[in-house]
Amino acid sequence: MYSAYRSIRAVTILMLITVKLSGTPSFPQTVKFIRDAADPLPLAKMSAGRAPCKADPGSAVVPTYAANPETSDASAPCDAPTVSAPPANPCNPAVRPGQIVCDASKDRVQGDLAAMGKKGQKILRARAKVLEILDTVNTCTAWLREKDSNPAATFRTLDYAVDRRGEVFVYVSRDTESQYIVRNPYVARVGQDTGAYATITLNAGGAFFQTQAAALLGSKDGGLSKISGPRLINIGPYPGDSVAGQTLALLHEFGHVLNLLPVDFDNKDGKSMQNTGEVLHFCRAEIESKARRGILQVQR
Repeated sequence: MYSAYRSIRAVTILMLITVKLSGTPSFPQTVKFIRDAADPLPLAKMSAGRAPCKADPGSAVVPTYAANPETSDASAPCDAPTVSAPPANPCNPAVRPGQIVCDASKDRVQGDLAAMGKKGQKILRARAKVLEILDTVNTCTAWLREKDSNPAATFRTLDYAVDRRGEVFVYVSRDTESQYIVRNPYVARVGQDTGAYATITLNAGGAFFQTQAAALLGSKDGGLSKISGPRLINIGPYPGDSVAGQTLALLHEFGHVLNLLPVDFDNKDGKSMQNTGEVLHFCRAEIESKARRGILQVQR
């Protein structure tokens, strides 16, 4: 939070004519507060009461603002409006040990996702599970804080898009040693080290939304590929279209947003799988705990 101060020069005009003057000069004062969207604080209430100003002619006056009850100290150097502020930051984990409390009333993304229909509801559900993790103190949140002191606030700013023309087939081919190589449709993508307000794109034909996909079998001699029956697809150890898998997918992409995970485009050299393993190392317990809680709530 920054405060912009304006210097006020008090000028005393000496009159040679003997005149009885009364009243005190009034100086315009401006206060501008810049607040972080993730740490909203109520606007300060400033008192109109004024204390006598004893500035010397030509001296610069810098008003000070404190969150203290208004006083009438006659020795105060100049008019100092008081400011009322809350005693504690609501997003400070010290307020409630073990929990980070943030005001999500201005969450602009929720409305956008709710308007996207069924796919938007699935994204919204997974996003809520990620925020449940990030709004508490745990190993997953601690890992993300290596790059971002308030990962929950940054995650809330992220936008989402659905790629309706993305991959829809499970590609099955053979290498030179006649071993099968299976590559599922991509699940999600995002720019590397893009930070707040990045957009995560989710493949409509991938495992974030689907439980299975048709297989496209490549010919060993380079001939035409042929389509076979559907195959189950997954996100890490979790089945496609599951809360746990969707939560893992968003955390994985968030790792790229914060540049905590290296680039793994097209899973070259198995990098995407390695990154997924890294996310699971720190976040698996929380992912499965939050997913299990969601299932129990639905069954009630």
